[in-house]
Amino acid sequence: MLSLTSRLLISLSIVLSCFLGGTGYVLDKTFQESAKDAAQDRLHGFAMALIAAAEIKIDGSVYIPDILPIVRFNQLKSGLYAQVLNNQGKQLWKSSSSNGKDLPQSHQLKNTEASFVVTETLSGERLFNFNYGVSWDLSNKVHVYTINILESLDTYEKEINRFQQKLWLWLGGVSFLLIVVQGSLMRWSLRPIHTAATEIERIEAGQQTELENIYPKELQILTKNLNALMKSNKQHLTRYRHSLSDLAHSLKTPLALLNSAGESNDTKHPLKEVVAEQVDQMKQIVDYQLQRASTSGQNPLSKPIDIESITNKINNSLLKVYADKRITSNIEIESEVLFFGDESDLFELLGNTLDNAFKWAQSNILIKINTSQTPHQLWISIEDDGPGIEPQLAKKVLERGIRSDERGGTGIGLAIVNDIVQAYDGTIELGQSKLGGCLFLIKLSQNQ
Repeated sequence: MLSLTSRLLISLSIVLSCFLGGTGYVLDKTFQESAKDAAQDRLHGFAMALIAAAEIKIDGSVYIPDILPIVRFNQLKSGLYAQVLNNQGKQLWKSSSSNGKDLPQSHQLKNTEASFVVTETLSGERLFNFNYGVSWDLSNKVHVYTINILESLDTYEKEINRFQQKLWLWLGGVSFLLIVVQGSLMRWSLRPIHTAATEIERIEAGQQTELENIYPKELQILTKNLNALMKSNKQHLTRYRHSLSDLAHSLKTPLALLNSAGESNDTKHPLKEVVAEQVDQMKQIVDYQLQRASTSGQNPLSKPIDIESITNKINNSLLKVYADKRITSNIEIESEVLFFGDESDLFELLGNTLDNAFKWAQSNILIKINTSQTPHQLWISIEDDGPGIEPQLAKKVLERGIRSDERGGTGIGLAIVNDIVQAYDGTIELGQSKLGGCLFLIKLSQNQ
């Protein structure tokens, strides 16, 4: 496949060739018409000179001196010929240069009428043919004559050929120069793209971790998103590695206890109870680490998600689950607020925090979501009118396996929320709600 530079150069060369070709064609046609008009004016001048030199006799014959001021009329093979015809088409006079020439028949014209055409002699010589009608009033009788001036096209065609040669030579030189200039300008213009490609190759080779150069504003969005994408992928890979390492480490203790219980003869702790307890513990560990590893985090290329529809969906589901508590939930969401991230992360984040609020609320829950507080930040506030949370437990409940008391659950839900918030370079705060219960304030970075 052709490179971008080659594509642009070929495209611009085609456009330039068409433009200069069209320009050359128009200039050529314009010059030909101009030269033809000049020839007509010149022959018209010759006709006026003959009329000035002519004398009309009483019998209607024409006398023009043998030696004329226009020297070419006196020279054989000069390429300039003249004749005078009466209104019956009879030749009354011809120039010395016309001797031996079979001049074409000319149309008879009325007084002051003129015509200008290209004609050809029987011998094949092409000529400009100018005719001009003139009348003389002699003895109360009007005599009408046609002054016929002819000129060979040889001089005209040679002039046209010289012009065309110079025209296409200059246009060809200009085209070559413009193509060279275009190539240089394109190489300069596309240099940032080549620089970016070189940096990406260095990243693939492990020689650098992100695009470091300063790029034009047209490429800044691309380079910024590429850096963010590489950062996101690196963080995701790091989470996978840490989760697998933590999973392996966390399972060592339950497995050791199971092994010890299998080898022990202690009747105070039956094997069935130990196995059930440790299997449940391992299930919690696996669930937590898998969820932690699957957290996508920020992705600048992800499709924006409508938060309102997801919030309403989760809220409606929880209202059915906790229908016996008759909870009233109020939702205040800024219009057209969007979440730039993974949809499953948003479901986990809102699902766990709202489930916690429904679990502890007595009758009221308030949900606020907006972006107007701080630029490029999404604020999620969830309040309930439950018993609240002790300040000393506020940070601990965000750790895996820690609960504020023993009311159901595995204790990993809020830890998952905390991991998701960290993946989005955000913060989570627990405090006292105006409703009297607990307040969850989540701030997520939104690099859209």
